[in-house]
Parts: sequence; structure tokens; C-alpha cells
Amino acid sequence: MIKALLNAARTGLAEVRIHKMRSVLSFLAIAVGSVVFMDSLASIVNIYSRLEQQKQVSGIARMKIVQNNSLRYSTPDEYKAPPVFTYANVRDLRNKLPWLYMVSAEKRTGRNVFEYEGRRVVTTLAGITPEWRKRNFVYTLKGRFLDWNDTENKLRVCVIVRRAVPPPAGNSGKAKREKPRYTNAFEVLATHNDLLGKVVKIDNVTFTVVGVMDELPASRRPKMSMAGYQNYNILAPVTTLTHYRFLREAFASLDVTIDAGSERDFDKAMRMVRNFLKTRFGDVDYFLIENQMGMLQEQMQKSIKASLMTISLGMLAFLAGGIGIMNVTLATVFARTKEIGIRRAIGASRWDIMLQFIVEAVMLGLIGGVLGSALGYLWGVPIKVMLGMGGSPIKPWMPLASVLIAAFTAFAFAIYPAWVAAGLKPADALRAE
Repeated sequence: MIKALLNAARTGLAEVRIHKMRSVLSFLAIAVGSVVFMDSLASIVNIYSRLEQQKQVSGIARMKIVQNNSLRYSTPDEYKAPPVFTYANVRDLRNKLPWLYMVSAEKRTGRNVFEYEGRRVVTTLAGITPEWRKRNFVYTLKGRFLDWNDTENKLRVCVIVRRAVPPPAGNSGKAKREKPRYTNAFEVLATHNDLLGKVVKIDNVTFTVVGVMDELPASRRPKMSMAGYQNYNILAPVTTLTHYRFLREAFASLDVTIDAGSERDFDKAMRMVRNFLKTRFGDVDYFLIENQMGMLQEQMQKSIKASLMTISLGMLAFLAGGIGIMNVTLATVFARTKEIGIRRAIGASRWDIMLQFIVEAVMLGLIGGVLGSALGYLWGVPIKVMLGMGGSPIKPWMPLASVLIAAFTAFAFAIYPAWVAAGLKPADALRAE
């Protein structure tokens, strides 16, 4: 068997040398498929990797309790101010459902005035609890984060958030320009001053900066579109902001993000949270529960569909290459009909004839796959980077997979031409001119 394979390989190499142009075209047909497949495979692997990162960082079994503001406008004559969801309610919810992974109370203020060493800038302030850190924490921390002592005792402490430098965009090589924001002056001040441990003023109330969080660069940070990611400038205990009237009474109801931890516990968590709201506030829908898990799952499904479409392009390119090899192999069979007759006449079996043409086709696929893998790496890493398109995250195993699929494609499409060759009768083949 091994001897027959070696003889078929030598014959195949001889055919490649003799018919150089035909062989080169066959190589290119498979090589193009390999390039498209590698780029598509890198894209789908990257998408799945980002989805897993998002699930780890952002979670998926999430819901959010928000005040039902529609009541404010739908019944103007009988309107009564709805109850607010206070920090005490959040604490009660956490005590009743201790198995929940996260119960994070949060509320943003409007525009605040930040003052440091006589310089006054506009910023945004968010009240949180320590549970906020359990999800969407894409930062490095200097100093410490807010703890339960800060929250329970309404301490005037805060954490500064510094945004990462925007990534390069396009082929100009210049940093991506963002739309101007009214907090730009604060971000410049926070970037160029070491505020850790300093005393600052926010709306004329003194705070001590106990921590500084630097956002991770875009290359190391999973996209937060799935998780409703928001930008923050300053974080402080939500109890402190309520106590010092940063949160006005009419808008003091807290938003509460709840994470069940796993998808299988989501329905149970949703049911128990509804029961809690009904018990605490009655049958009136003063609060809405936003099903964020459904939105996250929908976004994940869209990403998976996009990745499957991408990989299908790679497979179609391989099919096109395989059809090219089948065409070339059929042409070779008809051109070597007399040779096939002679081999059959001197004792070669049908299996020997099939093996010869299959091995020759697989060699074309292997060489084309190696060539395509090399071109795919060049396209996916240096060329795309130079064009400003962002390099493809090609893993070491991807070229090997591309070569193996190229060889298998050549094998599959060579079976029919090889079967045709093996089916030629010796007498008919010898009569062929």
C-alpha cells in the first residue's frame, strides 16, 4: 500500500512539472479558497471569543428594575407621585434573595460641577454600591474601590474614572476623533493630575478621592454593547448622594440591575423579583422589570448568524476550488486514456488507477492549501494592518486546518474523475488516440 502511494506521488509530481500552467491554476483555485477560509475562520473564532468575554464580564442573566414613568403622564387628573425604590428596598431585596449574583443599585445625576485647586469643570456623577464592580469592570484600579462601610455610613468618598485613549481608525493612522462632550474638560483634568487621595469639591460638597480607575485599552476590552455599557466620570456611594441631595426627591428612585448568575436561574429570579415588588408596593405597576437577558440573547444570535455567513463564504470558496480540481482531473483522465489502458493491460487493478488520480489531486490540494495558508497569513496580519482594516486574529492551528480542508476538498472532488478512469475498459482505452 505504501509503495503504491509513493508511486502515485512520484507520478503526480511528474504531472505537476510537465503541466505547469494547469497545475498553477489548480493551486490558485485552492489557494483562494484557503485565503478566504482562513480569514473567515479567524473572524468567527474572534466573534465567539468576544461573546465569551462579554458573557464573563457582562453576564447574560440580567434584568433591571426602573420606575414606570408612563404613569406620570397617562393619568394627569388622578396622578399621585409613585413611590421610590430606595436603598432600604435594595437591601431588603438582597436579604430576601441572597443567592442572586448581583443586586446593583445605581442612579446618575445630571450635570455636576467638579472643583480641584480652584479649577471648575463640568462632570457627571453616578451613585452606586460595591456590587457595581461585579459586572462590566473593564478597568485597572489604583487605590481602592467603594466598600460597604462607605455605603452604610454615607461617607463622602469617590472614585475617579479615566477613559482610555480612542483606538486608531481608518488608514490615516490618526486617533479616532470623538464627538465633543461637555465632560471633556474634566477628562483632561483627571488625566493630567494625580487625584488619588486628594480632596475635591462636587457641587460645593467636599469628597476624598479614594480610587482612580483607568479604562482598559480598546484592544483588551470586550465590547459592551451587549451589557448596556455606559461611561462614567465619578462614582460615589448612592447613599451619600441621596443624603446630600445630589439626587432630587422627584428622581431619587434607584435603578436596580439584577444578575441571576446563570440562564437557568433567570426565570426563577424574575418571578421572585415580581413577587417582591407586588408585596412591597401593591398591584399597581409602579416599577417595570426590563428583561435584559432577552435583548442580550438576541444580540448574540445576530452575531452568531453573521459569523455563520462569514464562514459560509470560506466554504463556498473551497467548493469553487474543488470544482476546479475536479475539472482538471477529468481533463487529465481523458488526456491519459491510452496510458490507463496500458496499465490495465499489464495488470493494474481499478483500485490502482483510482489511487493514482486521487493522490495526484490531493497533492494539488495540499500544495494549494500551503500556498493559500501563507497568503492568508500575509493578508490577515501585515497587509490588513497596513490598510488600516485591523489584523485578523489568526491562531497557529488555523493554517493547519486550512491545509487539511484543502486536501480533503481535493480528495472529495477527485473521487468521481478517478472512478471514471478506473471504469475504462482496457480494450477501449488502448484504442483511444
